Amino acid sequence: WRVTMSWTDIEPHRGQRLWSGYDQLVQRLASRNVQAIFTLTACPRWACDHGGPPRSETGRSAWVDFVRAAVRRYGVDGTLWREHPLLRAKPVTHWQVLNEVNGPDQWGGPPSARGYAHFLKLTASAIRGTDPNAKVVLAGLGEKMPVWLRDYLPALYRQPGFAADFDVMAVEGYAPRPRDLRRIFRTTRRSMRRHGDLGKPVWITEMSWATGGGTHPFVTSERGQARRLRDAYNLLLACRRRWNVGRVYWFSHRDQRVPAGSGDYWGNHNGLIAVDGRWKPAMRAFLSFLRARAPRVRATSCGR
Repeated sequence: WRVTMSWTDIEPHRGQRLWSGYDQLVQRLASRNVQAIFTLTACPRWACDHGGPPRSETGRSAWVDFVRAAVRRYGVDGTLWREHPLLRAKPVTHWQVLNEVNGPDQWGGPPSARGYAHFLKLTASAIRGTDPNAKVVLAGLGEKMPVWLRDYLPALYRQPGFAADFDVMAVEGYAPRPRDLRRIFRTTRRSMRRHGDLGKPVWITEMSWATGGGTHPFVTSERGQARRLRDAYNLLLACRRRWNVGRVYWFSHRDQRVPAGSGDYWGNHNGLIAVDGRWKPAMRAFLSFLRARAPRVRATSCGR
């Protein structure tokens, strides 16, 4: 279960960390034998006067303290598990460092491969220094963000030491058609090949099609959503070894209610479950892949 861990929510005031909400969620997941992956993001106003990650030395130092505290709480032998000895521990072993950094919204300004690589190095050192067995997941990179994947990823690999600072490559699978995943993986794996990095797994940390929100290439009918899910998962299963696919996260689990007076868009309607709790056809399609011991996949070309 992929969860955004907002530094802003946890530490709205410096030195006063509020873990209770995340504690409750992680405990609920663990009781159901589900493991969480946290996407570390956001910056409280006391540490940043802008969007995106901290850029001052003081802010970065406070960020490192926050990251270390999160790993100590939820990682292997974390304090949460020691406080609840009767709960079967499901420690967080993978930590994603920001998300969609090849766009300005979450980076907080014009995307910078050099800036993100430096921030990744800082964060990876904090994670690994606290838990040497923890894995660092790259920020999920969208294919057609303001800086396209085909340009941003090679720029990252040109940064000194970049490849050593993460363990899992992460891209997003948003595309008009399931077959477009071939292009996304071709672009990603080409950069990895050029830098001798093909041994790392590739995760799709977000992928979906929506059932509302206006006209958009990612919007389809409810039956169309289920069909595209099946086609995408069949393709990924058929090509998983060729592409070294590790995980795929559908985003999101449930549709979002649109507040009165606010604008709607497709991202509110990409859930497997409707706002009222009704299962969409895509939910049954999704579960069919989880239940199948040996999924039947169609023969397909994975491309070069």
